[in-house]
Amino acid sequence: MKDKMNVKVIGIGGMGINFVNFMLASNVRKIEYITIDTDSRNSNFSRAEKKIFLDTGVKKCTREQAERVAFQCENQFRELLKGTDILFLVSGIGGATGSGIMPVILEVAKRLQIFTISIVARPFYLEGFETLKIANMGMKKVEKNTDSLIVIPNEKLYNHIDRKEPLEVAYNKINEIIKEGIESIVNILTEVGFMNIDLLDIKAVLHNSKDTIIRVGEGRGDNAVEKIMEQLMENNIFEGKLENAKKVLINFTTGKNVSLADIGQITEKISNIIKDKNVNLIWGVMINEGYEVIKKIKTVVISSV
Repeated sequence: MKDKMNVKVIGIGGMGINFVNFMLASNVRKIEYITIDTDSRNSNFSRAEKKIFLDTGVKKCTREQAERVAFQCENQFRELLKGTDILFLVSGIGGATGSGIMPVILEVAKRLQIFTISIVARPFYLEGFETLKIANMGMKKVEKNTDSLIVIPNEKLYNHIDRKEPLEVAYNKINEIIKEGIESIVNILTEVGFMNIDLLDIKAVLHNSKDTIIRVGEGRGDNAVEKIMEQLMENNIFEGKLENAKKVLINFTTGKNVSLADIGQITEKISNIIKDKNVNLIWGVMINEGYEVIKKIKTVVISSV
């Protein structure tokens, strides 16, 4: 059953296409990649095997125009999504394309009973009132139909990057964290682990969650635990907070010689950060033989309220 798990990532608009290209360049497998845009130039830039250009008939469309053409393509979306077990949608939410198209795809996915995880970037304040207004309208529609919502406030970029770095570098850091979260979920579903997590566990943590976050930490050797915890606390680019979590999934990737004490210590430290001591905490271990010699542990934490 695991090998037949059908996972799709749909990148919508400029941000979504950028992320799909990043995933393909990172060689993350066992996923079908699709991109959708109302701009033909952006669509041509996509490296996805399936790329859909929605022609609104104008060079620069409004949210309403993007939504209208998306509704006209509902049957196409239905065929595209049939048989999907988990669908990730990645998009900015302040522009016409993401705010107009993403909610329509989610409606189709909901009717097909597909489990959906939506990852959206909220615009910078300096982008203006109209953009923020469009973003808020889009967010309400996305929240209504998605199983899990992950929000990246672009304002947080200021706190987590060197301001002298190019914007592309900043977004690649975000792409890397999202990639780790998606790849972790895909590996859970398609590979046999030392201590397994399955689709029911993922749904238990992510279903009906509107404040989901992903954090990633890795360390090697004797100080692996300290390094991992330091990174887990620093990688706070999402809207939610780990300390407010009600449900937590922790996926460890390591070699066969991992110390159970290290795994236990990391799990305990994460648990101690969380305010609710009745938190639903699920964890599992995947084995990567390449991590064995260097004594590496990678920890991906996905939590929600």
